[in-house]
Parts: sequence; C-alpha cells; structure tokens
Amino acid sequence: MQLEVAAANILAAAMANLLAGGRVRVRAADGTSLADCDFASPPFAAPQEGAIAAHPFPPARGIADGRPAGFTAYDASGKAVLSGTAGHKDDDPPPEMKFKTRAIVEDADVLVESFVFAVLKEPK
Repeated sequence: MQLEVAAANILAAAMANLLAGGRVRVRAADGTSLADCDFASPPFAAPQEGAIAAHPFPPARGIADGRPAGFTAYDASGKAVLSGTAGHKDDDPPPEMKFKTRAIVEDADVLVESFVFAVLKEPK
C-alpha cells in the first residue's frame, strides 16, 4: 500500500500542529539527557512531498556532556509524540535530527542544523 503525497502532506501538517509549543529532548546512547530544544513558533515550514522541515530552533543550553544519539519530541503538554536518531550533520547514516557539532557540552549553546519529519519513506 502506498500513501499519496497529498495525504502525506496533510498528515505532516497535523504533526507540525501537534508539536507547536513543544520541545525535543536530546539523549546520548546511554540515555543521558543532553539538551532540551524548544521548537520555533511556528515549528515547521509547509509540508512538501510528505515531509516537513523545522524552522530554525532557538539556541538551547547543554545540560550534560555527550554525543547525541537519539531524541524524543514532546507536544506542548509534555506528551511524547515522536522519536528518532540524532547526531552530527555529516554522520553516516544520516541522523534524523542533525547538530552542527559532534558533542554537546554542559552549559554551552546547542545549535540544531536540521530536523525533518517525513511521512513518506521516499518522496515521489
């Protein structure tokens, strides 16, 4: 079964609305919380080809030292709604949440390079 692009865009837009006012918790491979990154307002650009790209995140503050490995995105009420991989923008395979640096440092600025949510596995 294949989801059509128009339907995927509707689902992606619904996810963007769900994450408005939310945040992303970034974790190391061992589960250590490294940073909480608040979504911009609005959080995402318009969906294209079943995917939505986050608007630039405001700088966050590192809460521990470590290499990002995963994330969980929360809605404004704190309910977990999405999780995936995190890492450096040049990692292979590419992570879903990309950072400008390979490590997060406690009390340092945390800058997100990109965050894209895709409903379709491969855009048409």
